[in-house]
This record gives sequence, C-alpha cells and structure tokens, in this order.
Amino acid sequence: MIAFILPYEWMMVSGLKSQANIFADVSPLSWKTFIPLQVTFENLRELFIDRGVGRALLNSFLVAAFQVVSSLILCTLAAYALTRISFKGRNTVFAIILATFMLPAEALVVPLYQLISAMSLQDTLLAVGVPWIASAFGLFLLRQAFESVPLELDEAAKLDGAGHFRIFWSVILPIVRVDLVTFVLMIFLFSWNGFLWPLVAIQSTENTLVQVAIAQSVSPGTLPNWGLTFAGASVATIPLIILFIFLQRLFIPGLARTGLK
Repeated sequence: MIAFILPYEWMMVSGLKSQANIFADVSPLSWKTFIPLQVTFENLRELFIDRGVGRALLNSFLVAAFQVVSSLILCTLAAYALTRISFKGRNTVFAIILATFMLPAEALVVPLYQLISAMSLQDTLLAVGVPWIASAFGLFLLRQAFESVPLELDEAAKLDGAGHFRIFWSVILPIVRVDLVTFVLMIFLFSWNGFLWPLVAIQSTENTLVQVAIAQSVSPGTLPNWGLTFAGASVATIPLIILFIFLQRLFIPGLARTGLK
C-alpha cells in the first residue's frame, strides 16, 4: 500500500512547491520530500488562469459522461441479444466483435479520422467520444454478467406476459447492477485517460481535453516546469479518485466476479 501511495503523495506535494524546492527536497530523501514547508499555489494559478485547464477538465467530463451513457445503452442491449435471443451465428458475431478488442488503438487512428471527417465532426467533442461507444471490452464484461443470470427467470417472466424489453429492464439489469457499476467506472477511466485520439481529433484550444492540455503545458525547446506538470497530473486524477470512492463498495466485488468467470 505504501509503495502505491507515496509516489502519488509526492506528486501532489510537488505540485504545491516551486521548481527549486522540488529538486532541493528530493535528494537526500527525507520527510521534506513528502511534506511541503513552503506551499505555493502559483502552479495551480497558472494551470487554471493562464492555461485554461478548467475548461479542459469540463471537456473531459462531458466526453466521458457521453461515452459512459452511450456505451451503457449500446453494450447492455447487445449483451442481452447475445445471451437471451437465439439466432444463427450468435457466437460468431461475438467472436468477431471480441477480435476488434485486439486491434491496437494506433492502427485505428487513420480510419477513425476518415470516419469523423465524413461525418463532419472534426474538432468537436463528439469526434472524441463517438468512435469508442461500441466497446468490445464492455460487451465482453456485460455478456459474462448476463450469462450468470439463470434462464429460468426469463421463462418465469414470460409466463407473466413479459416481453424482451421488460425482461431486460426489470429482471436482468437489477441483478447485474454490480457489474454495471464496474462497467461505468472502467469506461469512464478509459475515456478520461485517453490521449492519442483526443490529440488527433481536436485541434482547437477550447475543445482540448485535460490529458492533452497537461502535456501541452510543456513548451518545446524549454526546460519542463515540473511543478506545473505535477499540479496538472494531480488535478487530473481527482475526479477519478472521487468517483472510485463513491463506487468502490460495488466496483471491487464486480471486478472480482469478472475475474472469477
């Protein structure tokens, strides 16, 4: 636990130090490395006022929220169809979808850019989120969760006159809510930490996402301002930590169940 917490704590503390104090306190390693004696908020001021990171945080949140909601609707419906509706080639369809998960993101950049150009979505937040709402990983996770629900419940619901939508909404989803929380957190995490595709899809400063904005805080040809970089990295992780704190009670059991299946 200490091995994970101390580097993160050092990063957050370094974001509250001047460039000179960061290097002065790091060697030799002591308590001064992890506790700031001369706190400065200059790095945070530069981030939010001069660099406009607040707008980038909002952009990242909007993209992540759109991606989570869209993926949740699309993947739950697809998982239901692949587990509850019998049709020829069902396993083949799932295998093809799952195979797309093996493709590296770098190989998809050019065709995805051609796709958003054809849809006239260049330099928009939709261009960042739309290509990833059909998540093969999300479908894999939810299909496993749906398969754990006994088919006898479907038969009982059909005897009461329920159709596919009512079985999906009233029977399946309440049972797999723990897995849905895991799905939401994983998709939010993937979206929030995205860098390559947001860098390619967005050109304007007002639509930049937070990970790209932090990387662009380093001016080419100059020495990095490590205090500014650490402050930016710390700010970027705060929404993820808050989300994890609120959902950890359901996220950890859901992740354990996924690993056991």
